[in-house]
Amino acid sequence: MIAVLVSSPAFAKRSDGTNALNRYVEARLTESSDRPAAAAIYAESLKEQPDNLLLASKAYVKAIEVGDFDLAIKAVRTLDLRGQVDAEMPLLLFADAFARDDFKAAGQATVELEALGNFGFLSPLLNAWLATAAGQSPLADLAVAKKDSTASYYHQEQLILHALARGHDADVMQLIDALVDQNEVRMAPIRIIAARHFLAKKDEEQALKILDRERTGPEAKMVRDIQAGNARKLAQKVDAQVGAGFLLQRMASDLGSQRAYFLGLVGAQAAARVFPDSDYGHLILGEAYGNSQNNAAARKKLKYITRDSVYALLAISREIAGYVDDEDYDAAKIRLNDVIEKDPEAPELRILSGQLLQVSGDNEAAAESFKHAIALAEKRNFSSDLLASYWLSLGSAQEQAGLWPAGLESLEKANELQPNSATILNYLGYAQLERRENTEFAIEAIRKAHKMRSSSPAITDSLGWAYFITGEHEKAVGYLERARAGEPQDPTINEHLGDAYWTVGRKYEARYAWKSAKLFADAEDMKRLAEKIDLGLQADLVSP
Repeated sequence: MIAVLVSSPAFAKRSDGTNALNRYVEARLTESSDRPAAAAIYAESLKEQPDNLLLASKAYVKAIEVGDFDLAIKAVRTLDLRGQVDAEMPLLLFADAFARDDFKAAGQATVELEALGNFGFLSPLLNAWLATAAGQSPLADLAVAKKDSTASYYHQEQLILHALARGHDADVMQLIDALVDQNEVRMAPIRIIAARHFLAKKDEEQALKILDRERTGPEAKMVRDIQAGNARKLAQKVDAQVGAGFLLQRMASDLGSQRAYFLGLVGAQAAARVFPDSDYGHLILGEAYGNSQNNAAARKKLKYITRDSVYALLAISREIAGYVDDEDYDAAKIRLNDVIEKDPEAPELRILSGQLLQVSGDNEAAAESFKHAIALAEKRNFSSDLLASYWLSLGSAQEQAGLWPAGLESLEKANELQPNSATILNYLGYAQLERRENTEFAIEAIRKAHKMRSSSPAITDSLGWAYFITGEHEKAVGYLERARAGEPQDPTINEHLGDAYWTVGRKYEARYAWKSAKLFADAEDMKRLAEKIDLGLQADLVSP
């Protein structure tokens, strides 16, 4: 009887469902501790029940989180067949089809992308690369993109890449010159792509002209590498793969900066499928994994960026940031020391080492590292602006280590090198204000910083606190409230506001602000805040 029952279709169906349910539960239990294992369980479950929408939905999310692109595609196709596709999913279908040179399927994906709305602005831009890949003109699609308010944000850079991909180098020089003159940090990756293109055409002079301002670290490194005779390693012509890949990389980066981390990860993985050998793409995907709290995956991806890449320093910086995020300072130091051993003359690595020492609490050692960085940077004739940032780092470490007035001298040196930096003026003013010395100059420095960057909560807090110290308490409250609106969880801002509230008689609000500060304060400040909450503001409990 049992044998007959087991062999019956009804029993088999119930048994398959039970197995799938068990696997689903197993995957859910595994998710928090082992994301790759959970993805593998979902993949196996989806094989058994390819029409199960719940499994497909879970498999999709987990596949994106761990970078299993094939599983993500399989899940998306299941969801698409049932009309359950989300707005970003056609991006994966596009990337998969584009990578297989199936331009018809890629075109169908852009139609679906447009129909679903949210990422529809990308459709004409992606269609333009499909046209270029097929040897056709992209101009009609680019004209459509220019009319869309979101797509137009990417239009200029896409126009440049299309012109280079189609061999219209001379025609695009006016746009490239404008790109250099604008000197925007955001446009650095485009300048690098354009310079690489001209290196592939054996035009080093034009490549160096594009990189002339050395606005960013990667651009400065590229200039040094070209001058050292390594242009051949950097050369890369722009084609449809480079252009479409960069469009998706750029979008992924923008989504990450807007804290749409999952969508940023989707975009970064789509970009990696379109253009898998891009060092900039590895950087963007590594950042996307880091934003998603998957630092192990981020480190694995960032290690694809070799030492001779223009993005090598950014890659090691992101890798170290991941270790810090995991509070694994020892691993971070081992990794960074290994990199420094291979390139001991790089000032940037010494700066990174100082920052790591600072965040791990060793400000004196950090100061020594920053001094070393300054010496190396001066040998290389770094720009005044860059040296100013190095002196600011040194002054910050010295100030926090209690090495005063050495810290003041370093901060004054930074201000001398870059006299109109809001960041430097604010630090220089606040450090003296905190010590109640040279108060008149300190307040004027902070006022100047605030005029330059009134949107900064930190600088607004400094100005509010300056007014508190000079007895203008009502005025202080206004600025401190504005600062808290910008950074509601900042313990320093909340403590300052609490002190100001108490002084003007708003005692209930003062205690509320101190309690908010206590949630995120360190151990030393927490003791002072606890006493304020119990006893109210007394002379010896005023914030430093």
